[in-house]
Amino acid sequence: MLKQIDRILYPKSIAVVGASSKQGTLSWELINNLVKFGYQGRIYPINPKAEVIHCFKVYKSLKEIKEPVDLAIIMVGKNLALQAIDDCHSKKIDAVVLITAGFKETGEEGANLEEQLLEKIKKYKIRLVGPNCMGLINMIPEVSMNATFVKSDPVRGGIGFISQSGALGAAVLALLAKRDIGFSQFISIGNKADITENSILEYWKDNEDVKVITLYLESFADPKEFLKIAREITPKKPVIAIKAAKTASGQKAASSHTGALASADSVASTILEQAGVIRVDSVEDMFDLAKAFDRANLPKGNRLGILTNAGGPAILTADEADKYGLVLPQLEPKTIEALKKFAPEEASFNNPVDLLPPATPEMYKEATEIMLKDKNVDSLIIILGPPLMLDTLEIAKAISAGTKSSAKTSLLVLMSQDENIPKLSKVDPTHPPVYNSSESAARCIGLMYKYKTYIEKIKGNYVDFKVNKSKVKKILNNQTKTGEFYLNFDEVCKILEAYGLPIIKSGLARNAQESVDLAEDIGFPVVIKVAGKNLVHKSDVGGVVLNIEDVDDLIQAESRVISNLKDKGLDGELEGFIIQPYVKGGIETIFGITKDPGAGHLIMFGLGGVLVEVFKDVKFKSIPITDIEASELVKSIKSYKILEGVRGAKPVDIKFIEENLLRLSKLVMDFPEFEEIDLNPFILKPDRKSCIILDARIKVVLK
Repeated sequence: MLKQIDRILYPKSIAVVGASSKQGTLSWELINNLVKFGYQGRIYPINPKAEVIHCFKVYKSLKEIKEPVDLAIIMVGKNLALQAIDDCHSKKIDAVVLITAGFKETGEEGANLEEQLLEKIKKYKIRLVGPNCMGLINMIPEVSMNATFVKSDPVRGGIGFISQSGALGAAVLALLAKRDIGFSQFISIGNKADITENSILEYWKDNEDVKVITLYLESFADPKEFLKIAREITPKKPVIAIKAAKTASGQKAASSHTGALASADSVASTILEQAGVIRVDSVEDMFDLAKAFDRANLPKGNRLGILTNAGGPAILTADEADKYGLVLPQLEPKTIEALKKFAPEEASFNNPVDLLPPATPEMYKEATEIMLKDKNVDSLIIILGPPLMLDTLEIAKAISAGTKSSAKTSLLVLMSQDENIPKLSKVDPTHPPVYNSSESAARCIGLMYKYKTYIEKIKGNYVDFKVNKSKVKKILNNQTKTGEFYLNFDEVCKILEAYGLPIIKSGLARNAQESVDLAEDIGFPVVIKVAGKNLVHKSDVGGVVLNIEDVDDLIQAESRVISNLKDKGLDGELEGFIIQPYVKGGIETIFGITKDPGAGHLIMFGLGGVLVEVFKDVKFKSIPITDIEASELVKSIKSYKILEGVRGAKPVDIKFIEENLLRLSKLVMDFPEFEEIDLNPFILKPDRKSCIILDARIKVVLK
């Protein structure tokens, strides 16, 4: 399989099926790009009518070619595409790029055609890129292939780019030289009928030509497979992604809080974050960061030095650096003394160092070298505002020279000088990464440092617990229903108890006398909650009454609830009342499980209670989770400081939260039939013995 992708990205010969002799057509432009870029292999245009295209002999069909062909690029009309696949098979070509559009992106008829296409390539064991794509690029000198139809001049570098959108890929190619972005390889995957982002990620995992991986995705081909592959890649090389289509339209309606909170975008963020992929929101942010990883070393720490000739940009840089966990250290005394020997007397010698607008190339070069030698500085941003009288390109060259004696992270900012960025690349190809915004440079160093901490962190362990698996198995085996449904509360309590999750002591009363007996056995004050498989959100239907202090209050409370249900037409759903002790105080949290159709089971933790879907302070992880991931999940919510204790309150038992997340993860790994679980509220207190789950529901899917 990987050898076939070799023939796609490193072909020794290419046949262009549907080549046109007419200048300006897509196929003519593609062949023109191959020629112009100096493709190192053989090119075979296929056209039944033309004689010569671009000085190449034209073949009427693939079978006329005597030599073996590594890659076929098909650019015929959609109605001829299937025949072209047959011809590839006859010629023993097993690697194809199908540029042609008009498949599933156009509707039902196109989708049917794509299904037929997929059947053919599976039958013939052909690997296919597309359809509806714009081609591919390999900048390696031994290949030198620009097999796209876009007019562009790609620059060589270490960045690999996968794009699901052809139009976005074309826009990026137009930006390369202007933004000093160096590509190694680019592939437009289009409808990804066969080869997906996962195929290319797997291929690039150990590919030394690709140093940094970037992706633009509108959908995951297989989220679980993406997570698996990306987890293997990110410790070796950074992966940066734009995941578009953030809206939750079309999402399956969920009846649990956890399911309702698991939007399409939160699931995508979970997958990317857990895989160590850096998610960004724009093409500019993606390639700003990619070129930093490509051209600069990782910062060894979070201490940032700033060298400038203007105070305002330095302040903005410092503010942005703070957002990303960077600090501005005091410079060593010997650094300041060295700077004072040549810098203007009016210059500022604290960090940021401001050399003022008259700073010359020699001043900038020497200051750069001195600051990079400072033991308190891990990385350096050098900002060059446009001086009125000096040649900024000469200053940029001097700064670049000053960075080369150090292995520390250096980024250069040329403000309002976009025209000088490509010029610097020509006169000094080994210059540090260049930006037109100081904030972008600070953000990039911050994200590089975050990536460094990610690859260095302890990976964690999967923790096992002594549980009563057979008890849960018995409950499920005793179910008489099939399909999707909620277990009753008594069954839920037994399941949670079997896995050591602290569910509150409860009883189900089916009449008033049973309610009184249970309440007296538990001890007043008590809480009543409606019980019924279709009464999922009890508070929403007025089915919860708190702090009932005696028998009279109990009877009156149940009467009010029954009357309320009648008004809503829900009295027929009532199966009884759950009686529980009234618990005061503590912090209401939610623990949950939901099953995403693509990503599988996700575990959720956050601030709980009846307003959980209003505050939405929750985070997810794909299960199973390690002890480290459980800790990260707890710390990731905005309300974490509340759990640590604020305004004199004692902290809750954080380790107990982590343990219960691990227990919940194990429960669902053991029983994937559990599709949705809500433990809400899960009351947390400083003493773990006082922590308790007050309400719970489990939805199962049984066959």
